[in-house]
Amino acid sequence: MQSVKVIFVLSVTLAVAFANPRLPPGAPKPLDGDDLSKAKELLDTTLAKLATGDGPNYQVVNVISASSQLVAGSLYKFEVKLSNGAETKECNVKIWDRPWLHEQGEATNVKVQCKDEDVLEKTW
Repeated sequence: MQSVKVIFVLSVTLAVAFANPRLPPGAPKPLDGDDLSKAKELLDTTLAKLATGDGPNYQVVNVISASSQLVAGSLYKFEVKLSNGAETKECNVKIWDRPWLHEQGEATNVKVQCKDEDVLEKTW
């Protein structure tokens, strides 16, 4: 009787573990809901800051996918369609946010890679 209970508990534990797989620590996490909304705000703010310097003036047309990953800070990755006013481009945008480096001017690193273009990278 005791072995039946052990097998039952083990079976339930395995069923729950495989029915709800979790990402390993540090793995990129796809964003949705409120997390996606906050990430879009960060993307808009970052692109606006990029445009104040000598960077392009991109506007987000559509977010195809977004993920976040805990690294030394937070790394956000976006697959997006961006418009510069004249044309729309498919781009990958990476934003590495490290708030404790704000005083050194290295808190945010952004990389924009649009199809058939060089990578644009800025840090502030």
